[in-house]
Amino acid sequence: MATTSQLTIWDDEPAPGVLNMAADELLAEETAGTGGVAMRLYRWSRPTLSLGGFQKSSDAASLVQAAGLDLVRRPSGGGAILHGTDLTYAVAVSRGHPLAGAPQSLYDALHQAMVETLREAGFAASLFSAGNAPAGGSGESSPDGPLLCFDRRAVGDVLVGPHKVLGSAQRRLAGSILQHGSFLLTQCDQAGPACTRPGLLELAAGDDAREAKVRACAELLEDSPCEGVASAVELIDRWIERLATAEGFAVVRAGAFVRGPMRHRVEERAERFQASTWLHRR
Repeated sequence: MATTSQLTIWDDEPAPGVLNMAADELLAEETAGTGGVAMRLYRWSRPTLSLGGFQKSSDAASLVQAAGLDLVRRPSGGGAILHGTDLTYAVAVSRGHPLAGAPQSLYDALHQAMVETLREAGFAASLFSAGNAPAGGSGESSPDGPLLCFDRRAVGDVLVGPHKVLGSAQRRLAGSILQHGSFLLTQCDQAGPACTRPGLLELAAGDDAREAKVRACAELLEDSPCEGVASAVELIDRWIERLATAEGFAVVRAGAFVRGPMRHRVEERAERFQASTWLHRR
């Protein structure tokens, strides 16, 4: 059984949106009684727009139709995310864990560790601060804010220069906290003008001193060595190590969640996320 000092990591292959959302909800339920923390790291098998739990599906209809995207609704809040060139995480924290207190505590723990990891890799990373938030709040969780998460700014978002590269959103459940986050690895290409935010690859290429090394690297998304520029896998591993050190976690790699022992339960739960009553509940 997990403890407050254990961080269980599940690494999954790309999967359809409904399976990813089902897995994340089950991750939260499974973590509720453990007293610990668990995280899933994953990508998406098709370009997908994931709506925040409180957004209106009608607001995304034209973008989804024009770009031929799959559409899912997350259990968590926040703005819609175009998935395909990002790495997504879901972290579940038992209600009894110290990180399950104030909502900002969990954001800050994960995001500060990412800022330090990116700085170590040579990026000018920072957290978006309260002094830069718009009057009346950050807008991150507001259903009436901009449709897309990367068009919003919330206190604690991870920036490289002025550009947002990591944003997160929570859902506080009865027995656990579920937090989703999207780490933009490279500029998405599936939605035309709606998808012009630079990812980490473009931001690295903007540094003249490193541009040649970036071009020589096959792609930031690949798990391949690249002198001077860490691959995404290296960056994520360093991020987890830094988070574990800061919070006193022992990291346990548990394998696959979606295609592992939970497979049948994930597939059953996916029916809920396929249902129109969930997808178009708002």
